[in-house]
Amino acid sequence: MTNRLGGPLVGALVGFAAAALGAVFLTGGFDPVTLAVGAGSVLVAAIVAVLTGRSIAPAPASSPAPASPPVSGVPFTPAPSGPIPVQQLQGPAQAAQAMSDRNALVEACIWMRDRATSPALAQHLDGAFAKVGVAQVDATGQRFDPSVHEAGGVVAAGSPAEDGIIARTEQIGYTDRGRLLRHPIVTVYRGQVRA
Repeated sequence: MTNRLGGPLVGALVGFAAAALGAVFLTGGFDPVTLAVGAGSVLVAAIVAVLTGRSIAPAPASSPAPASPPVSGVPFTPAPSGPIPVQQLQGPAQAAQAMSDRNALVEACIWMRDRATSPALAQHLDGAFAKVGVAQVDATGQRFDPSVHEAGGVVAAGSPAEDGIIARTEQIGYTDRGRLLRHPIVTVYRGQVRA
């Protein structure tokens, strides 16, 4: 543990200044109550950091520990200890963040595509979807499958062969690289028309 007061104190002062500016801008003028509420958590964190004397600075390197006497002729070398290299932590975290960002963008584009009134905009979004592996699911003419389709309504079938077939797709569904993002909402043929 290192005892450095500079880091926590500077951080507390910067946080306090940011809270004060935020309070002034949000309330439209200086308000001591808003300032106190906004800066309270920053002050508590700074006081705890100062009292515990904790810092995120790495401990200074010390001389290596003496090696233990060899057991059965194999010398013992201690495993390296210390902080995990940042590069090891960044790979999976960055991949997860990239996937989360991609999913949010795809959902936003689907929302825009549903509301696009311009054929040019709709065509542009469809082209962008195709480039990144997002496909539309139009289930018209397929057999209804509740695990893939969502029934929005039923219509009378003209013949027994039409029973259970999707008459039309009310809202297009989407898949992302084979994973179903949104079920298509469909109208299904049921029963038979009687003459």
